[in-house]
Amino acid sequence: MSYRTVPAFKRIIQGLFWTGLSVNAAQAAPANCSQLNSLPATFEVGQGLQNELRVPVPVTKLAIGDPKIADVQPSGNNLDAFLLTGIAPGTTSLMVWTACSKEPRQSMVFVKGRATAALTSVSTVPSEDPLLPSQVQTDIRFVEVSRTKLKEASASIFGTRGNFLFGSPRTLPTIGGIVTPSVPVNNDMFNLSFATGNTLVAINALEGSGFAYTLARPSLVALSGQSASFLAGGEVPIPVPSSGSDNVSIEYKEFGIRLTLTPTIVGKNRIALKVAPEVSELDFTNAVSIAGTIVPALTIRRTDTSISLADGESFVISGLISTRNSSQVNKFPGLGDIPILGAFFRDNSINREERELLMIVTPHLVQPLAANAQLPSLPGEQLRNYDPNFYRMFFLENGDFDSRSGLSQ
Repeated sequence: MSYRTVPAFKRIIQGLFWTGLSVNAAQAAPANCSQLNSLPATFEVGQGLQNELRVPVPVTKLAIGDPKIADVQPSGNNLDAFLLTGIAPGTTSLMVWTACSKEPRQSMVFVKGRATAALTSVSTVPSEDPLLPSQVQTDIRFVEVSRTKLKEASASIFGTRGNFLFGSPRTLPTIGGIVTPSVPVNNDMFNLSFATGNTLVAINALEGSGFAYTLARPSLVALSGQSASFLAGGEVPIPVPSSGSDNVSIEYKEFGIRLTLTPTIVGKNRIALKVAPEVSELDFTNAVSIAGTIVPALTIRRTDTSISLADGESFVISGLISTRNSSQVNKFPGLGDIPILGAFFRDNSINREERELLMIVTPHLVQPLAANAQLPSLPGEQLRNYDPNFYRMFFLENGDFDSRSGLSQ
């Protein structure tokens, strides 16, 4: 955002030095500096309308962000008042310098269209709300839960009758190329076996369930109307063969937790947010071979949307609930269809996978800590110089290092 000093206000600054009023203003300003916090953080004005705004201390300089949206001029000979004019609908910023500080006080200016100008007006009374800054902190939460359930049941049979052999579709152990009458164990399942005569029977069964939980909470601060990006992850090298030659070049593909956003303060306590979060991770189960190099695939969850929220409100910007069921039955033709006894000639498996994914966004209007304020402790500050003696290490240390503290909270 570019700023320009209002030309009309330069003349009054020059007049201050000609008349000696700048000395009086500098002497009177310190007594009223405590009232400067009452300056509103936002101003509203209708298109083509003017409003006189007063400041509790003398003003030394004014600047407007976009002169195509609004204009500012001094109000006659009053050093503590200025006129704000709405030119076109939109949002811009107003900066006010006083003798109290070298840093300007920044406020947002909202110019309403002609259709709504008659219904709105600017209040010059100091706002009772806290000072609304122009920085926005956006918190994103990625929550992913994956549940799996597996059931398998089968029977393995092996037997001999003279020169006649029969067995289940398992790899039977051999010695010197001759099949030996040992139990056909399935190492992928639990086995319950018994033998009678020259017949061995094993009932193989497995039931399993599990879950995986993933939580990522990136946070990013950006100026209103400006874009910002964030990446916590890495880059994976990918070989790229050149066409028509044996040369191979290397390109890098980013992965990890990425956040790109553009917040815009569009009203009092209202934020328009364009956000594009993404979570990606390496997937070696779907890897491919390129020029003799194994390159992993990427599992990506991303969204790109625009929403409007108030300070502190949360919105689920995307969600996914997916369920995948698979079933497989392998059987001996005919014998596998026999009631009860057919179970010894079948192999059954059922696999179920459920996945839930949520992306939640929460913006906050923030302002920096004061220059002399004490900062919270950094994450892991208590462990930075951790060096226990032998007594504490042997008798008192219990391995509790997972507590979060400081800024990470």
